[in-house]
Amino acid sequence: MIPNVIHFVFGLKENFGDKPFSLIHYLAIRSAYECNKPDAIKFHYKYEPTGEWWDKIKPYLTLVKVEPPKEIFGNPLLHYAHQADVLRLEILLKEGGIYLDMDVLCLNSFEPLRRRHAFVMGREEERGLCNAVILAEPGAEFLKKWYAQYISFRSQGRDQFWFEHSVTVPAQLAQKFPELIHIEDKYSFFWPYYQGSPITLWERATDGAQDELMVQLKKEFVFHFLSTSFCIHLWEQLWWEDYLKYVTFDNLMTSSNNFSRLARGVLNPTGHIMKKIFQCLRPLCKALISIYLPKTDVIKEVSEPQKKPLKIAPFESTLIPGSAISDQ
Repeated sequence: MIPNVIHFVFGLKENFGDKPFSLIHYLAIRSAYECNKPDAIKFHYKYEPTGEWWDKIKPYLTLVKVEPPKEIFGNPLLHYAHQADVLRLEILLKEGGIYLDMDVLCLNSFEPLRRRHAFVMGREEERGLCNAVILAEPGAEFLKKWYAQYISFRSQGRDQFWFEHSVTVPAQLAQKFPELIHIEDKYSFFWPYYQGSPITLWERATDGAQDELMVQLKKEFVFHFLSTSFCIHLWEQLWWEDYLKYVTFDNLMTSSNNFSRLARGVLNPTGHIMKKIFQCLRPLCKALISIYLPKTDVIKEVSEPQKKPLKIAPFESTLIPGSAISDQ
C-alpha cells in the first residue's frame, strides 16, 4: 500500500522563483493535511521560507533540508524546476508516499487510490501525464523505469523540451507498461486545465453572450462537480499574474467565486449531501462539461513550442548504481 506520507518540494532557489511563500502555498499544505490526515508531511527544501503564512503552517511539517541535484546520468539540470522534477522521483523511490506540487489544492482524501494501486498519476488533457501529483509505493517499478529515462534528458531550461520528461515520458511509458501504473482521468487531479473556462474558478467575464442565470447555473454545477475531485491544480506558472497573487485571506473568506468556496470547504467542511449526490452522478457530469463548458472559452492561450521527437532510452535499462538517492 502507498504510505500516507505527503511530500512537498520548495525553496530550491534562493529567491523562490520570485514567488515567496504565500497564502496559496499555505492552502496547498493545509488542504493536504485536512483531506488526508497523513502520518507526516515532509517539506523538502534548500532555502527555508519566511513570512506570516510560513509561520502558520510550519508546525504541520517535518522539515527535510536537501541539496538539489545538479545533474542526472551526466546530463546537467540547469533549471530549479527540473531539479525538483528529479528530486521528487528520488524521494518517492526511497520512501514512497504522495508527492504534491505547491499549487495543488486537495479536496478529498487519496485513500481509495493509496489502498488499491502501487503507482498513480493523472492525465493532463491530451498532453500526457502530469508530475504535479504522484502516488507511489517505495521503489515502484514504474518509477524505476521513469527515472532511468533521464539518461536522455536534454532540456536547457524553458525550451521545446521543457516538459518532456515530466509529462511526455511517463505517458509513453504508461503505454508500454500499463500494468505498472493506474491513470486517473483529467478530471481527478488537473481540471480545470490552464486553458479552461474562466467560469470554473475565477468568474472572469465571458464574451457577454450568456445571460446571468446560465452563468450562475454553470458556476453551481462546476462547484459541486469539483468538490468531488481529489484535487485541483492551480497552474501557478500561468495563473499567478492574473489570479493567484490577488488572493488574500479576506477575499478568500468572503468571495463567491468557486476557488474561494472550495478552499473554505476544505477548511470548514459542509455540504456532504450534495457531494454524495455529485459523486454518484460524476460520470454524467463529465459528459455535460464537454458540452456546456467548451474549450474555446479560455483563460489564457498558450502556444505550444515546436516539438522534436524524443529518443526513449531502452525500457530494460535500470538505475545506474549510486546515481539515484542519497541519504539526507
